[in-house]
Amino acid sequence: MFDNTNLTYSVNNSTVTLRDDKKELLLITPPMYKNIIVSRYTVELTDMQPERRPNIKNIYLHEIFKREKTFFFVKAGDTEYQVDLKFDENPITPMKF
Repeated sequence: MFDNTNLTYSVNNSTVTLRDDKKELLLITPPMYKNIIVSRYTVELTDMQPERRPNIKNIYLHEIFKREKTFFFVKAGDTEYQVDLKFDENPITPMKF
């Protein structure tokens, strides 16, 4: 049986959840958009390229969603963010519950 307890992140429907407080995720987006860095405190656009770095797990969006998706959610710490890359001005919105 496959044990995924040591993964840095998990995916449930359209939500990517950071599971390791000591690590970050670099979400690699389609070429027309900036990449997204996810830490336990923030989700923000970045110019970081998909190079290997210590403590950062690179994830291509088309690998986790099986297509080039531009609308999804990211949960970091206690906050869930709605990400819609089609909104150039402000694509990342913290969700209030």
